[in-house]
Amino acid sequence: MKSDLRFECTQCGKCCTSRGDYAYVYLNSSEIEALAGYLEISVDRFRRKYTFVDEDGWTQLNFTKEHCIFLDPETNGCEVYGARPIQCSTFPFWRSMVKDGKWTPQVAELCEGIGRGRKYSLEESEVPMRQYEESDED
Repeated sequence: MKSDLRFECTQCGKCCTSRGDYAYVYLNSSEIEALAGYLEISVDRFRRKYTFVDEDGWTQLNFTKEHCIFLDPETNGCEVYGARPIQCSTFPFWRSMVKDGKWTPQVAELCEGIGRGRKYSLEESEVPMRQYEESDED
């Protein structure tokens, strides 16, 4: 199957903004530890200040003012980019956003970087998809 996955991040910040089903960043324990270390605070303090546990028991980042707590609204930059969660670093390369070697209409509407930049092969796109899927296994 041929791929038509062009993508280049434009730093628009839309992926870090609340949009119904896409308003969540889930964290596993290693991501929590990495973020706490990056911010030079304890894991307990990180959990209290930046996360909540949802009704299904998943730990999520707090969203404030309709965007991720770590999005700098002036620059659309990530304040924890060096330790950002797998969910963030693999976006938009998620299986739910790629069908038959093409971006879904939903992700094309959400992300202005879709259709821009270099073309990714299916093999290249498989790497972040697997990383994303494996990130919730710990």
